[in-house]
Amino acid sequence: MSSPPTERRIESLVPVTRSEIWHTDGSVILQSNCTQFRVHWSVLAMHSGFFNGMLGLPQPPDQPNVDGCPIIELCDDSEEDVACLLRALYDPLFFVQKTLPMQHIASILRLSRKYEFRGVLETVAERLTHENPTTLAAYDALKTGNSYSPTRIVNYHGLLYDTINVAGENKLLSILPCAYYRALVGSLPTDIFDGIPRSDGTLATLAPVHQRACNLGRVALLRAQWESDGTFGWTEDEPGEFGCTESTGCREKKYSFFRRHVVRGSLAPFCSVSYVDSLNLCAMCTISVKARMISGRQRMWDLLPTFFDLPAWSELKDEL
Repeated sequence: MSSPPTERRIESLVPVTRSEIWHTDGSVILQSNCTQFRVHWSVLAMHSGFFNGMLGLPQPPDQPNVDGCPIIELCDDSEEDVACLLRALYDPLFFVQKTLPMQHIASILRLSRKYEFRGVLETVAERLTHENPTTLAAYDALKTGNSYSPTRIVNYHGLLYDTINVAGENKLLSILPCAYYRALVGSLPTDIFDGIPRSDGTLATLAPVHQRACNLGRVALLRAQWESDGTFGWTEDEPGEFGCTESTGCREKKYSFFRRHVVRGSLAPFCSVSYVDSLNLCAMCTISVKARMISGRQRMWDLLPTFFDLPAWSELKDEL
């Protein structure tokens, strides 16, 4: 009796299918699992240091091929990821799209890093760095009032968490401080640990390392925003120091603001300075409080990475 087929022989019985990405004049076959893509060595070598290095290597005589095109197996890469990267390479309008799905961005980031498609890597990473800037001015420019919606990535419930995970996996460290902060103010504290349901029924969850960072950051930010040089340090100022014309009234309004938001656990170190107008302080206090908020917001931003146990902005580099 013959022995049962080995796992390798079982796998060989699975039919191989051609992807829609099949250029009849292509010169190389990329195979992911049981899906093949026929493309051009010249295109791969032009954009990828990895494939450029392979181009001149001698091919073994027994290497499998299709219509004379050598087959390169892409181990551990999904068909979806490979197809997405190849569309980005071959479609000149791919990156012209105003918004891209995070799934496409994640796929291209993974493979362009792995196979050294540097230009593609930088182009797709820019979508994430644009949405999660490193300067306060750029952060403010993305907001409408105190709200924010992404403009270069398709929005959905769970996007913030997926952004953090993708940035961490691909060592885009400069993205993390802003993304962490947005995750804190854009979801409930329990969501950090339990996750957020996406519209397709799946759950967006943060990796444990990011859960820890967000937990540390929430505590540190809540404390720092009320310190004397923080965004709301002006709540401790005595109105009389700034030529206040309504000393008792302004003192009470400042205390009321402080008490209300401390009790609520409000986290808003980068709220708009225009919010001060709603406090109805006297003219002199309004001027002084706005000035204090401007400097406090900037200081909080300058320190933002450190609240999440990350290096300072100047040391926080992306590994592209």
